[in-house]
Amino acid sequence: MAFDSVQVRFKDVRNFESPFAQTRVVPFVTSYLEILKSVIDDVRTEYFWFFANFMDLKTIDIDYIPEQHESSQIHVWYNTHPAGGTNKEGNVMLIPTQKFKEQMHSIRYLRDYKDINYHSHDNLYQQLIAKTSFKLKNPYKAYETNTNFYSWLYNNDLDESVIPGFYPSFWEDVKLYTWGKTKDVMLVPRQKDLKQFYDVKRSVNYKLDYEVKPMDIVFISYDEPSAESRYKKLKAKFPRVKWCKGVRGQTLAYITAANMSETDYFFAVFPKNELADGFDFSFQPDRLRNPCHYIFDCYIESIDLRYGWGGVILFNKDLVYKTTKPDLDFTMSQAHHSVPILSAISNCNETPLLAYRSSFREVIKLLRMKPTVESQYRLKKWLTLGQGENKEWLYRGAIDGKAHYETYKDDYTKLMYSYDYEWIKDKLKSSYPTETWD
Repeated sequence: MAFDSVQVRFKDVRNFESPFAQTRVVPFVTSYLEILKSVIDDVRTEYFWFFANFMDLKTIDIDYIPEQHESSQIHVWYNTHPAGGTNKEGNVMLIPTQKFKEQMHSIRYLRDYKDINYHSHDNLYQQLIAKTSFKLKNPYKAYETNTNFYSWLYNNDLDESVIPGFYPSFWEDVKLYTWGKTKDVMLVPRQKDLKQFYDVKRSVNYKLDYEVKPMDIVFISYDEPSAESRYKKLKAKFPRVKWCKGVRGQTLAYITAANMSETDYFFAVFPKNELADGFDFSFQPDRLRNPCHYIFDCYIESIDLRYGWGGVILFNKDLVYKTTKPDLDFTMSQAHHSVPILSAISNCNETPLLAYRSSFREVIKLLRMKPTVESQYRLKKWLTLGQGENKEWLYRGAIDGKAHYETYKDDYTKLMYSYDYEWIKDKLKSSYPTETWD
């Protein structure tokens, strides 16, 4: 007796024609369970075959008839060949029609069904999933090269052998599968208009041990008097740190630092800060997020304020190279993400010049951005006389920065003068000629 059959048609896969004389073809929508609920009333035989169009059934006994003691079981054939990936919730099933009807409203997954007979099969062909390595600077680029219904992506610092012998289950809704704390191994579904991996509505993460490569550290200094002592202190604690020293122009300095880095991201540390206790540069960029810079918190003791200004930055090297014409702030000229981890304690008031330059620039940037409750609070703190050494120069820089913005707020070229450290130094000297700066 021939049983009815239902073939589930997936997109972006190799299609195998059904071996059965009459087969109902239905598109994959949501999950196998929802599809079964929608077709079960049309089944006219005691059992029916249910299988995916990416399965080649040539090695399956399509004349299989369950024994009497197996009459209430769902029979599931699943692949065990290492090349194809394994999931016991397979894609070829012989289902008892009436028994399934009795249970279908009380189950969510195949494993919830009361009686399942799993048939392991060492030569069951199913759609192979392509494996593509990604560069950390932009994992999404690797995803774009694949057009299959799922894609294996793995960090190119890892060997392909780290990929587990896994196959997705379609008894559940389509989801993103990831492995390890840093998610350097991913199984990503093909979805229309996917911009970043977080756009996949559901995801699940599994434990997996592998070595994670640390990001480079680059110490970037210009004219700060404590640069050498702070570099030596940092180097003693983190030997991998490199020193980008005395490069004139912020843009060129950041590009130079990127050239010194051998990793796709690098931590930038600045000499007017003391590294916060506990900050260890172990942070890793989010593999599921689109490429961006990561800005860590800094505590500015002189004005009792904590946020991203002055903190350690984890730069995406590719974005650094693309920032040839930055706005007032180099980092914020590209996509960026704030990380509420304290990375540093600011000593921006260490000298009159550092104090003045720091507040002058930051006040202009805060005034130019769209005002929020948070930005207005930060602006108020900068424009209030603080405490500690050179507090008056920190205050003067803020007041002069505000005046410069109010005078030239419609003149972008003159606002960009604040991007030039030497221009600010000249302005300080000309504005306060009776002071001694050298």
